[in-house]
Amino acid sequence: MVTMSDVAKEAQVSRATASYALRGDTRIADDTRRRVLLAAHKLRYSANLSARSLRSGKSGIIGVAIFELDKPYPAQMSAAISRQINAHGMQAIIQQTSNSKQDEVSILRHVTSQLCDGTIFSPGSITNEEMQELADGKPLVLLDDPSAEPVFDSVMTAGFEGAAMAVRHLLDCGCQRIGVVGADMTASTDPVQHYSVRGRRVAGCLKALKDAGIKARSKDFLTLDRWDGELARDLGHHLADTSDLPFDGIFCMTDSLALGLIRGLHECGVEVPRDLAVMGFDGIQEGESYIPSLTTISTDKEDLARKAVDALLARLQGDDDNRPATRTTAACRLVVRESTAKIR
Repeated sequence: MVTMSDVAKEAQVSRATASYALRGDTRIADDTRRRVLLAAHKLRYSANLSARSLRSGKSGIIGVAIFELDKPYPAQMSAAISRQINAHGMQAIIQQTSNSKQDEVSILRHVTSQLCDGTIFSPGSITNEEMQELADGKPLVLLDDPSAEPVFDSVMTAGFEGAAMAVRHLLDCGCQRIGVVGADMTASTDPVQHYSVRGRRVAGCLKALKDAGIKARSKDFLTLDRWDGELARDLGHHLADTSDLPFDGIFCMTDSLALGLIRGLHECGVEVPRDLAVMGFDGIQEGESYIPSLTTISTDKEDLARKAVDALLARLQGDDDNRPATRTTAACRLVVRESTAKIR
């Protein structure tokens, strides 16, 4: 069986350095860590997690609890987080919460608090107080924390900035009647939703419209019971059935909504971008392959994953335990494709 000493010899470092590197200790230089990881991969080294846990009180496992894994964006985000965790010589346990408080409580109580050193968590219905109790003293890093005041470190998607960028792009394409699919206009002012993904994206839309001198109208914000592609497809049928299309540009809160909407419009003879421009938010891989290919605000999932894992490891290693909770934002960029070809 390959041992830590074998890995250290192959990487030409001490055994202690190899051990620290595989545990993701940030004191190890990046080039040294990469050399150790390559050596471990070459030798097919597998840590004895039970023995390591007994010695150190750590399992080397990070929990990842995400709202849903059967949709493209959360699945691709989870994969990015898993890669980052693996790069630090640790393993990920990925669970789906299904936006259910019961599932969120069960995962924190029975899986992550029992088996994992810490958790990267996408909160839905559970409160900060409940998370603190269930975490059992282990660190949590939240994804898109909806709290007004952060209790845990969190990494946010650039909802406000990205949505504003999306509306500005539609305006630059020549769109004059812009619709927003996926949220009510009041989401940004509702105290419950203000810091949510939905609320921040609505706020970004409103800011871009205001900057352009366009008065936002509640009827231009089309809410859905849930962010589901099939519901957006049905909405596409409804919009196409009206006597005159109410919009010449539509921003959808997610790429999955945008793809569903485009499909529904197409089934009724309305073509994108010939008849109107449509774009989404997330940057899922599938958007590039559809016809038309989808213009989107693409969240840098590798950047999000790196920031979340680094924040959790800093807490695990006890770096300034008394520092207040922090929020960082993942990078995003506008990716222009066929669905917003300039209107003539």
